[in-house]
Amino acid sequence: MPKQLIIEVENLPAVVRGWLRAANLGELDTVELVFTDREVLLRKPRSAKFVDWANPVIDEYDKAFRKLAGLE
Repeated sequence: MPKQLIIEVENLPAVVRGWLRAANLGELDTVELVFTDREVLLRKPRSAKFVDWANPVIDEYDKAFRKLAGLE
């Protein structure tokens, strides 16, 4: 399961800030770091409105998956 955190850009090494500028993300104050089994992703943090909208959808998806997988 991926782990993620939001970090202030000023706390990142200069080389990483350079990567963000190259990806047109240099104007952000914070970025989201996502650690998966094989990757470290840097991405723009999700907006609060999106999170509020997505959480119920994700919950429904998780319920359906658990039911199909026989975990409930």
